[in-house]
Amino acid sequence: SWTAGVALPAGRRFAAAAALAGKIYRVGGNSSSNKVEAFDPQAGAWAEVAPLPTGRSMLTAAVVGGRLFAIGGWSHGDALSTVEAFDPQTGVWAAVAPMPTAREGARAAVLDGKIYVVGGYNGTGRLATVEVYDPATNAWSQAPPMGTARTSPGVAALGGKLYAAGGFDGTAPVSSVEVFDLQTNAWTALAPMSTA
Repeated sequence: SWTAGVALPAGRRFAAAAALAGKIYRVGGNSSSNKVEAFDPQAGAWAEVAPLPTGRSMLTAAVVGGRLFAIGGWSHGDALSTVEAFDPQTGVWAAVAPMPTAREGARAAVLDGKIYVVGGYNGTGRLATVEVYDPATNAWSQAPPMGTARTSPGVAALGGKLYAAGGFDGTAPVSSVEVFDLQTNAWTALAPMSTA
């Protein structure tokens, strides 16, 4: 069952969230916020941490190698390729290699120690492209594109596979679901959701 949790310090939409070192982080949001808060379940409280160097909304976030990555987003009418990493040990954000493609409304998941950034909107159209960040080399590469271009899909990694479900194709919500298999390096369509 669901129960009420500790309220956020303030309402913000289009923020990203991720869990790191036993805390939940809420990053950015609204039109171009740089605020970042962390929720400590042990203390039962939210606290502000170092702000994003680049304020933005509609970004995505992922955690790998003990760091929180804030990826892409939207600021003042432009899609961003900016990527910044937060180290909870030092409390400092640092810029890392930017994405090859500026995008907002993308989603990310970690597969085999790398961040996969899926779909999004580049300011002119929805994207099917997938870009992969390797924190060991601070470099980006391309993975095969999805079959359906979409923004704001649900994305999760499980069992060596990456799943992308739903989203918006520029005209309407979509119900399609695709899975990327790291072993075959290919996307496959799965049964669609019952509701777009």
